Amino acid sequence: MLWVALELPALPLQIVERGGISRQPCVVSEGPAQRPLVVCANAAAKAAGIREGQAVAAAKALAGELRAIPRDERSERETLERLAAWALQFTPMVALDGQGIVLEVASSLRLFEGHAKLSSAIRRGVHDLGFHATLGIAPTAFAARTFARAEARGLQVRACLDAAHLRERLADLPLFFLDWPEKTLARLTDLGILRLRDMLELPSEGVARRFGPEIVASLGHLIGRLADPRLPYVPPPRFHARLELPAEADGVEALLFPLRRMLVEFEGAMRGRGAGVQRLDLVFDHGRKARTRLALDFASPEREAEFILAIAREKLGRLTLSASTVAVALHAEALLGYLPRNAAWLPGASEQAIDRARLIERLTARLGNDRVFGIAIKDDHRPERNWSAACARKRRASAERTIAGRRPAWLLHRPQRLLAQDGQPGFQGPLELLAGPERIEAGWWDGAEVSRDYYVAMNANGETYWIFREHRSQQGWYMHGVFA
Repeated sequence: MLWVALELPALPLQIVERGGISRQPCVVSEGPAQRPLVVCANAAAKAAGIREGQAVAAAKALAGELRAIPRDERSERETLERLAAWALQFTPMVALDGQGIVLEVASSLRLFEGHAKLSSAIRRGVHDLGFHATLGIAPTAFAARTFARAEARGLQVRACLDAAHLRERLADLPLFFLDWPEKTLARLTDLGILRLRDMLELPSEGVARRFGPEIVASLGHLIGRLADPRLPYVPPPRFHARLELPAEADGVEALLFPLRRMLVEFEGAMRGRGAGVQRLDLVFDHGRKARTRLALDFASPEREAEFILAIAREKLGRLTLSASTVAVALHAEALLGYLPRNAAWLPGASEQAIDRARLIERLTARLGNDRVFGIAIKDDHRPERNWSAACARKRRASAERTIAGRRPAWLLHRPQRLLAQDGQPGFQGPLELLAGPERIEAGWWDGAEVSRDYYVAMNANGETYWIFREHRSQQGWYMHGVFA
């Protein structure tokens, strides 16, 4: 087995600043309402002299414009769960672990061409989500998490791919990277046991008697001597995400940055499930229970962040927000099966159809549903009445019908009378009849009856036309369409 651990240092602050970095001093606090303490501080707050563990009142004395946000442990848990759902695109085995997640990736190495490319893809993806995470790679989940914590503290630890080298890589790491009780760590410090090397050299029986069997079990999980089963994360059947903005956003452009991060998260979660959506709901929160809702509808299941962002940008450009936005939410209620689109050097019919569908989506988003039309086939045999302008979205359903016989791409608005000599029609020279007749008799029920014999005809220049003559009057010839 091979595990990759993601550790998110200062997770409460990362959640606050995910929607955008604030230049204003900002801290996350927790503790009693009478004396809350600073848990995390951003760069501007640290530059003002504010430190973790400091009282918020003292911090405000250093920075009068300080913004103190109470810690929200529920939001932290939901963030880790959504991160785990996003990570399912790399492996089906993802589990929550402390302030991060762990991924079992042994079965995914071949797909990603080795652990180096896989870890690079994970790092790049986490950055696109708006998070900062450190990575640890080891044969056990506990060791991988310990390596990730070491990197978060500034220690460089090489990835360990072989269990035979695990003890050696762990030996020099301090004990405080482990989730052991503070009393246990204090007693070990008093005994001069500061690093894992010292702990691993002690006899297990003595450690169990003095510090408890859970410490021995923890060491066994760390070096792989004992099994360390993890409960895989199972995502919910729907997708919901909400992102608080660091400051009120005015205008559409300011919303695209946080929206892109949310859509990247959405795409990863959908890749992990092999799913897409035909409808996404965006909710822009303006405070005081005021919200603006925007629905994104697609002709077929979609999940690609850049395409959805392009559609959202077009629709937002036509939307007037009632007030400044303080938060953005993304909801997908119905997850559908998704067929991945493979890039082709020479696109075939299916790829071209997808491109056409996406073009219609872009035009509809920019101009509106009532301004993008296509041609829909009607149940009428008369050529001038068997089509109508229809909404481009609705047109796709009717476009699957077919009409018997060959039809021109260009139908004249009104049939044009042709000259005939000795009963032979002509247009820029005599016309040779290539196919026909195709008789069309219809319209007797609505007073616009037609009774025609249609032919495909070509002149000496190779130009092909669709012509007819009245069935009951064999004298007159008419041109009704042009093939080429």
